[in-house]
Amino acid sequence: MKSKFEFLFLVALLATLHTSCTDNSSSADEPEDTFDASVVCPAEGVNAYGEPNRGTFTDARDGQVYKYTTIGNQVWMAENLKFDAPYSVCYDEIEGFCDTFGRFYSLHINGEYFDLFDQELLDTICPSGWHVPSLDEWNVLIENMGGGINAVYRLYSKLDFGNQYKNGSDDCMFNSIPAGNWNKDSTLAGNNVVSIYWTSTVKSFQTSYNCFFGYDGVTFGVNYPKMTIRCVRN
Repeated sequence: MKSKFEFLFLVALLATLHTSCTDNSSSADEPEDTFDASVVCPAEGVNAYGEPNRGTFTDARDGQVYKYTTIGNQVWMAENLKFDAPYSVCYDEIEGFCDTFGRFYSLHINGEYFDLFDQELLDTICPSGWHVPSLDEWNVLIENMGGGINAVYRLYSKLDFGNQYKNGSDDCMFNSIPAGNWNKDSTLAGNNVVSIYWTSTVKSFQTSYNCFFGYDGVTFGVNYPKMTIRCVRN
């Protein structure tokens, strides 16, 4: 009986140790949120281009002045693009809409919903010295901001866009605003709710990736007919 008791005790002890190790490893898998805006995107100082970390620049094509912000080693426009490019549209049903949300763009040949990139348009749609960010560049931004839900919260604007919009902390003055997207029937979807941006990365033969700021994190899905653009410095 004694040996049987010792055996059962040993089994129970091993089970307890296994459970304890499993619990510890599970918590260890959860990355600690160490985001510090003063390190990731300090308001003061200069960036890799020798310019102030935050400021403005002028698009020589139309005189439009844009805010920008430095996050990690990247420099991003802090507003959506407003340049009147081919196949772009301004939603004029609401006065001042374009001043706030920018224009909606197609980057595909002939402005089609599904097609190859119009490479010339893709290469020239942003101001000189700037470009449409790739999926990888968007991922760098998201990682710099803490990833997932944390990144979305920290990138979203503090402004009030109505009950459906959950405003963020905008720690780095990126000022992501919920423009939504433009549908084929010339209506809007997701306006005042979510931000959806172009990437310069092909998803399939006739589609491209978008960057979708949802409230459960960031996803990269197939492009919508027309979306907003945030440019990043070359």
